[in-house]
Amino acid sequence: MKGFLEQVAMYLHRVYHDELNKFCIVFPNIRAGLFFKKYLAQSLDVPVWAPTFRSMESLMEEIACLGKADDLLLIFELFQTFKQHKQTNESFDDFYFWGEMLLNDFDDLDKQLVNARDLFSNVSDLKEIDQLFDYLTEEQKKIINLFWQNFNKGDGVLLKTEFASIWKLLYPVYETFKLRLLEKSLGYEGMIQRHAIKMLKKDAANNLPYEKYVFIGFNALTQCEKQLFNLLKNNKNKALFFWDYDDYYISNQWHEAGAFMRENIQLFPSEWRFDTQNLTCNKKNIEIISLPSETGQTKITGQLLEEICSQKKTKSDLTRTAIVLPDEHLLMPVLSSLPDSDLDINITMGYPFTSSSAYSLFERLSTLQIRARVYADGERFYHKDVSMVLYHPYIQNIIPEEANALIKFIIEHNRIYVSVSELSKNDIIQSIFKRCSNARELSNYFLAIVEKLDVEYAMDNKVKTENWQLKTFRTALQRFHDILIANNIEIDVQIFCRLLRKNFASLKIPFSGEPLKGLQLMGLLETRALDFDNVVILSMNEGVFPKGFQKQSFIPYNLRKGFGLSTSERRDAISAYHFYRLLQRASDVRLLYNSAATDSNTGEMSRFLSQLIYEPAFNVKQKNITFSVNIKSNKPIVKERTCLTQSVLNMYSNDEKDCRFLSPSAISSYIDCPLKFYFRYIEGLKEKDEVADEIDPSMFGKLLHKTMEIIYKPFINKTLNKETIAQIQKNKKSLQNALYRAFAEDYFKVEHVVESDVTGRNIIIREVLLKYVMRILEIDKHTAPFTILSLEKRLTVKFPVQSESMKIMLNMSGYIDRLDSVHNTMRIIDYKTGAVHGNTSTISELFSPARTGNHAVFQTLVYACMTRLSQPVTLPPPVGGGLISCLYVTKELFNEKFDPRIKISSTPIEDYSQVSAEFEYKLNELLSEIFLSDTPFTQTENIKKCRTCPYIDVCNR
Repeated sequence: MKGFLEQVAMYLHRVYHDELNKFCIVFPNIRAGLFFKKYLAQSLDVPVWAPTFRSMESLMEEIACLGKADDLLLIFELFQTFKQHKQTNESFDDFYFWGEMLLNDFDDLDKQLVNARDLFSNVSDLKEIDQLFDYLTEEQKKIINLFWQNFNKGDGVLLKTEFASIWKLLYPVYETFKLRLLEKSLGYEGMIQRHAIKMLKKDAANNLPYEKYVFIGFNALTQCEKQLFNLLKNNKNKALFFWDYDDYYISNQWHEAGAFMRENIQLFPSEWRFDTQNLTCNKKNIEIISLPSETGQTKITGQLLEEICSQKKTKSDLTRTAIVLPDEHLLMPVLSSLPDSDLDINITMGYPFTSSSAYSLFERLSTLQIRARVYADGERFYHKDVSMVLYHPYIQNIIPEEANALIKFIIEHNRIYVSVSELSKNDIIQSIFKRCSNARELSNYFLAIVEKLDVEYAMDNKVKTENWQLKTFRTALQRFHDILIANNIEIDVQIFCRLLRKNFASLKIPFSGEPLKGLQLMGLLETRALDFDNVVILSMNEGVFPKGFQKQSFIPYNLRKGFGLSTSERRDAISAYHFYRLLQRASDVRLLYNSAATDSNTGEMSRFLSQLIYEPAFNVKQKNITFSVNIKSNKPIVKERTCLTQSVLNMYSNDEKDCRFLSPSAISSYIDCPLKFYFRYIEGLKEKDEVADEIDPSMFGKLLHKTMEIIYKPFINKTLNKETIAQIQKNKKSLQNALYRAFAEDYFKVEHVVESDVTGRNIIIREVLLKYVMRILEIDKHTAPFTILSLEKRLTVKFPVQSESMKIMLNMSGYIDRLDSVHNTMRIIDYKTGAVHGNTSTISELFSPARTGNHAVFQTLVYACMTRLSQPVTLPPPVGGGLISCLYVTKELFNEKFDPRIKISSTPIEDYSQVSAEFEYKLNELLSEIFLSDTPFTQTENIKKCRTCPYIDVCNR
């Protein structure tokens, strides 16, 4: 079936063959003109001079002799005008949102030729309406009357007073704003249209260079467009009109799709009528498909296209196939779901810039700048912001080695704030990591980075998407920069970033392609005047098509309706026309919608789909596609012993250079979960290193250990009495220095820190640590005298492990926090800051996977065992004394009856020899299972232990 544009092209060629070069042919958009040129060329048998082609926008600009101003420039100009009249100190950032809203209102009232003075007047006397607005209909007067009547009644006096004070300024702001633009030969779309009509009325003949103006495919006309059509029609019949419609919705007075077309046909009749009975007379396959996800829609679209391709002989036939996306965010998912990478595709819609990698780079750079700090030694950047920039695909694709080396440095040295000197590695990194203090510096900063990246990507001919994104980014930045300079506007960094963010929200990344070839992937407005055999429309949800939100406006709804400005009803009628017109000549129509209700989607089908289903003229098929989701229970993970596993285990008992040492914490991890032991100590899967922003429980424990080590280190192999410890307590400066040294070595990983380096919650943690240190010293003072034998010393021993058939000497190693001697008794002291306790009901309980909180008891007993084994070799024995294990648990330190000795059923163990036989028997039994048996490594049955396990994602528990 021949489409609308093809039929019009054939008619114009047939009737006006020799005169077409004197015609100006006007379309709603440029794309319709491209297709018309193609059809006109196909209908010619000899070369002719082509007519002039215009969009309505370009025609109005030509008549008005005004250029369309950039939206950002318009808002800056409007801001300056508003400040002039309001005499306010309001910032541009505060003005931006409602400045956009006001600009849309001005645009609308100009397009509809509304008298701005009348609109922005506050009519207190209702009788004035009849006198002032005699050009309005009675219905319009009633609506305006109703608004002011209600406005002048009721509560909210303060709000109404504020509204009225702004309202009376709008007319002078409107007039001054337009004069400012006229001086620069610029305007917004509505202003240009209004000025064009004014120019035509003054001297119509001199402003009409063409013999005829042909208007093709229009629907909802503004009052300016109607005036243009009238002026041309009445001026020697210079206008021809071609309307695209169907009798189905034109003949039904209540059908919203024909709301504007019925008036157009009456006011501006077409000189030729083509077939207008296509919607219901031609056989169509219309199918409505519901799917429970957005992704499902895109996947089904790919399958539908495969089906269409299989019915076509060549891919060129897909020119008559359109995929329409009312929701532009589905563009990339749809592209990734198309069946053939060699398929010719023409993308007529822009991709939202806010969904691009370039925009994510802007966000990361903005955050980097906003959170940058200036210290005495220079500028510093927050580590997460630095890492996010370095991890960005643009940076990783260009300088991956430098970026990853910096990330590694930040993690290894726990740099919370990274100095500029530590980041200056190459030209791109130097450009990124420098602080900007104002908007102009930041504008130049963004431009410099984007230009450098653009140069790098331009060298790679394969990478096109990144080039498009960067060019769009750079163009928008340059416009913003130029406006800043031209208007001498001073704003801070945060406001500048917010303004850019608002500006980017409406930015689109254009795609290049051959518009007349291949599959057409389109936005809804791009389908105007075009016809397709196969149509697939996605996102046919209420609120998406038609859009559910109403444009923000400073003009109340009743006044908009009374003065004939656009309303939500008008927008819905326009959407209805686009929808039904797109279906008119199509033979195969697939309409998809998301049936899943979410925060952003109601799951409700569009009202247009409901109309199709219930209107008897259409035979609509419905298909409901659901996903079968079966949640299967996770299979237990079991790692059987292999030769490789055993070879790793053997390394714990050999004497080679590559031998391994088993720690008490490793043994403890096997008790908790054998699979965890396997992952960490056999496979070598380590936890991901990260920068610790704040001190977590683990780091808190390290800082306490390190502080006590620094305090007691000068006293190793010396006897500490009460007086000595009291002197240590009194020297607060020395204690604080010990704390800062601990922060420097274990947390910041630098040589030294000062008080100002410890900030935020860490100040509180520092004070808590100091209290714990003071309490430990107080406890030690009551225990004194005692002799410190070692601090944080590594202890290595050979532990005999024996089964029925084998015996090995296992390498064991560990760090004992403190070893001291009190009254001829050697004490093993372990500082614990977590949720632990120093009591166990039995020795056997320590080896049970179900144990809770007493793993510290197990660990100190292992240390006691190791100390016993190493004593004849490495440690001086106490004179006639024993060996005990002690826990300094922070949550118990302030208990008046605090006793650090570990306990069995609340009874302190006086000497390790009391439990050594039983404990070492059980320990041998456990180590035999690990190293000398075929027992597989399995998951723990205690799911609670999985919550804090670093391998929880591997097990998927």
